Amino acid sequence: MPTAYKCLARIFFLLFILLMILSYSGCNDPKVSEYEGTFLSNHESRDFSALDHKGRVISNLNHEGDAALLTFLFTKCTDVCPIVTSSIKRALNLLEDPNEVIVVVVTVDPSGDTLTEVQNYLAKWDLGDNWSYITGPEELVQPIWTSYFVNPQLDQSVKNSLETAFSRKYKVIHTSPVYILDSLGKAKVVHTSPIDPNALARDLKKLIHK
Repeated sequence: MPTAYKCLARIFFLLFILLMILSYSGCNDPKVSEYEGTFLSNHESRDFSALDHKGRVISNLNHEGDAALLTFLFTKCTDVCPIVTSSIKRALNLLEDPNEVIVVVVTVDPSGDTLTEVQNYLAKWDLGDNWSYITGPEELVQPIWTSYFVNPQLDQSVKNSLETAFSRKYKVIHTSPVYILDSLGKAKVVHTSPIDPNALARDLKKLIHK
């Protein structure tokens, strides 16, 4: 019997040590994050600066406050862009001050997103002064796309159609991630489709209140 007890004691001791090791490694796992979006521990993006639809100089560095949002849309989009726009609005409305977070939108359709189209889009969605829409030549926005892993492409099935040429209600295939930038202008967290407004708001609050 003493031998059996010693064996059991040794087994329990080894199990205890194993649990302690697993617990310790879990606490120090770099993948464990306080954020509900994907935490970006080493995202290296180049700084950008451009004029928005109001002629304001917008960059990843000059936003006021502890957090800003960055996403990629185009005005003639009929599928994902309206959903992302609505989700961001709903998330901001969950904050104490919906206007305290700057939202930077970078076009994925430089030729189609004219200043008039951009202004109409912002008016249609009743987007306030805290929204900045960056459009312009492709060489202006291409570096931003590259930094944030966005690669828009015109749908080949409609690329050469007359309807596309006249109405420009074409489909640009692209992703619409929503990045949360910290006070230093670095991408801290990214939310991808489907965007959960509640989760996005909670992540914003964590950065705002740090």
